Amino acid sequence: MTTTIQPTDPASTGHLARLRHRMPSNQTASVIGVTIALFVLSWFLAPGTLSSSSIDSLLPYASILAIAAIGQTIVVMLKGIDLSLPGMMTLAALVSSKFANDHGSILAALLVVALVAVLVGAINGFVVSAFSVSPLVATLAMNAVLLGAALAYSGGTPTRAPDGVASFALEKSFGVSHTVWLALLLMVVTIFATGRTTWGRRIISVGANERAAHVAGVRTSAIKITGYIAAALCYAGAGVLLAGYVSTPNTDAGNSYLLPAIAAVVVGGTALTGGRGNILGTAVGALFLSQLTQLVFSLGAPSSTQYLVQAAVIAVAVAIQQQDFGRLVQAIRGRPSADLATFTRER
Repeated sequence: MTTTIQPTDPASTGHLARLRHRMPSNQTASVIGVTIALFVLSWFLAPGTLSSSSIDSLLPYASILAIAAIGQTIVVMLKGIDLSLPGMMTLAALVSSKFANDHGSILAALLVVALVAVLVGAINGFVVSAFSVSPLVATLAMNAVLLGAALAYSGGTPTRAPDGVASFALEKSFGVSHTVWLALLLMVVTIFATGRTTWGRRIISVGANERAAHVAGVRTSAIKITGYIAAALCYAGAGVLLAGYVSTPNTDAGNSYLLPAIAAVVVGGTALTGGRGNILGTAVGALFLSQLTQLVFSLGAPSSTQYLVQAAVIAVAVAIQQQDFGRLVQAIRGRPSADLATFTRER
């Protein structure tokens, strides 16, 4: 006869709870430490990447990536992944440029971009939640639609971004690019929204266990839809800023941001299994990847190497996340893990 005994050691249980509570902080500290190490390594291998001009060009691109990656983080917290990011960024960049030039109103162009983003996010969330379509399939199809719409709207001819958008993206306040300030503001707002609001708690609960959240009374479909809308708005904002920064966005402006955005999410400590997220870690991860790319280029590596490096970073980050460091710490301390605290004994 087998008997399962649950441990009642409050010290062990409390230790595990504190350990889990500290996990996001530990992950953030880890990605910050790795990023600092990368900059130190860059100083030895390619000091030119740390010059003032290099940093000035690095930070806006890192900020645009961070904004897109924050949107991706929200979707990953819902246990999904959003492959419509490149299409939404490209369409936003082209529409904000062409519409503003055709109609003479930057505000109207931004409003149109926001409405398109809300529609795209709502469709993604509705298809995923109502029809149980895999997020990969639903968002990949949406990405194809968006890229086709961007090509049709622009006629395949890039349009120069309006002066107001370009000025905002290029100019600085207090010595820091407006793009960086906007990314920091979005990071703070998203950290508060996902960590301190009912909406954020429901995002986490749906991502952790959708069925349990539904039983608890959470409107899971509505939460998914709002999550995908928030993500699409982030991509759209990143696309508009990209248009302003490069001045003349082309018809594949957002294509190079999909893999780095996913890599930033994973490196930042957000698990692809959903249920938790690390917005600050994502932002630091975007900075890490931007500097890593700049270092690779400065060493004379071909552009194809960039994708290999990004893929390797994702693989390593996912492999690290699979390790149960909480159990390892407890094993080192000679204490049983609470996750394996049930044991059997033969009578």
